[in-house]
Amino acid sequence: MKIFLIATFGLAAFAQTIDFNLDAVAAKAKKKAEVTLEGPMLAQALQKAPEKVKGSVANVSRLVVRNYEFDKTGQYSDADLEPIRKQVSAGTGWSRVVNTKEEHESVEIYMLASQGGKLGGFLLIAAEEKELTVVHVVGSIDLASLQEVVKSTIAYDLSTAGARAGER
Repeated sequence: MKIFLIATFGLAAFAQTIDFNLDAVAAKAKKKAEVTLEGPMLAQALQKAPEKVKGSVANVSRLVVRNYEFDKTGQYSDADLEPIRKQVSAGTGWSRVVNTKEEHESVEIYMLASQGGKLGGFLLIAAEEKELTVVHVVGSIDLASLQEVVKSTIAYDLSTAGARAGER
């Protein structure tokens, strides 16, 4: 399965993992892509990234991507996302930096500030009538490197990510 991660690695969270369970939403989806990379699996996936990107995301320790597509509208609701939003609400150190809402779609981006000019956290929630995407990255990235990562397009064949060298 090829997964294209455009700019996702340029957005990071610093030592604050957001706990979310979207199993009930996933059960209703016609299509789903669930990616959780950390430790050796993340390191192996990053081996295929361009050198500039590798250096920029060297401190990323976990990547979580959830994407669900549905047959019809109403398969999930805002209430399904409230437990996630509560973890990044006022008083937690997180700030909502983007909040767009149109008739049938919305995008929210939250960031956690940290010291030293680095992004301390990142969470993306993109909701459409028949599609939901949540991206959370744990680690840190300096703001000077962000532009290079955002410009890059990274393509991975994750079907070989867990295979040993001789099994590919």
